[in-house]
Amino acid sequence: MLTWVEVDSKAINHNLKQFRKIIGSKPLLMPAVKGNAYGHGIVEVAKICDQNREVDKICVVDLNEALQLIKAKIKKSILILSFYENDEHKLCSAVKAGAIFPVYNIEQAILLNKIGEGVGRKAVVHIKLDAGTSRIGVLPNTIVDFIKKIIPLKHLTVEGLFSHYASSEDDKLFTENQLRIFVKTISNLKTNGINVPIQHLTCSAASILYPDSHFNAVRIGIGMYGLYPNELARKKIKLRPALSWHTTVMQVKTVPAWTKISYGGTFTTKRATKLAVLPVGYWDGYDRTMSNRAQVLIRGKKCPVRGRICMNMCMVDVTTVKNVRAGDIATLIGTQNRQSLSVEDLAKWADTINYEIVDRINPLLPRVVV
Repeated sequence: MLTWVEVDSKAINHNLKQFRKIIGSKPLLMPAVKGNAYGHGIVEVAKICDQNREVDKICVVDLNEALQLIKAKIKKSILILSFYENDEHKLCSAVKAGAIFPVYNIEQAILLNKIGEGVGRKAVVHIKLDAGTSRIGVLPNTIVDFIKKIIPLKHLTVEGLFSHYASSEDDKLFTENQLRIFVKTISNLKTNGINVPIQHLTCSAASILYPDSHFNAVRIGIGMYGLYPNELARKKIKLRPALSWHTTVMQVKTVPAWTKISYGGTFTTKRATKLAVLPVGYWDGYDRTMSNRAQVLIRGKKCPVRGRICMNMCMVDVTTVKNVRAGDIATLIGTQNRQSLSVEDLAKWADTINYEIVDRINPLLPRVVV
């Protein structure tokens, strides 16, 4: 194992506890493990959530992720948030196991009703409302008629109504407008004699910054992993990063001054330079845009990446670090001897957000729960 990701289960449990303190004891707490658990390992994190008393349901993005957790014998309810293919065999397996489906068109409801009848168990659904993100979802002005068409289906249970914020991290006015749309929709449904038991709207940012958004169920994503959606959230909750990323020094060699490093020769040494070659590159998710910008921890020292990051390798300047040798651990994210490199550091070097850095770590790399 030359390159691997470590996942701190204590950090995840700590973060879940912090969110429970914020939302109180009554709302359901529903963490998301979509996108390979934001790069942390979907089965590994789902098992941590499954054993945590604070967690009520576990959210995934699609049917395949739900089936992956069902196969892993996850016991808590699994809520699909976004989409699923019309594969009746897969749908039967998921409905039998009690997975919860999003519905945003009549054809989905009819199919799930048919599946429920076939397996002898009602399919449970949450209606997705498009409250302004303009992705999947039923528009507010049609949702009453939409649900009225679904309610008569005998093998379907409408358990929930949900939507998603577009800009709760940085646009207060738009967020408050989405909240008003959601509240008005609930009111319109009640006026028409429709009571949907579970309502959920929040992401990590909204759960921290907009307590009026909690309703009776709260979804959290990035926050469970100890990463902050914005700086304001950082001031309101104390989270612990759960992920560290490590690789191994493969070779150490000294090259003379005026040597060009890696593809395209984008870095030229100005002195004799000791290089450590690492077996990690953009195939692994170590983004090429960080070339000549990123740093790596080796023997507790921050060492700059030199030259372009390759598909499977990169080179690091260890000239000022003593006794570096093949086999040493190089930390891409994490801590060595009180020196740290954060996900946010990599996001800055890659001109992106912390979500993308962790989510793009290759899922084939081992995830080790510690």
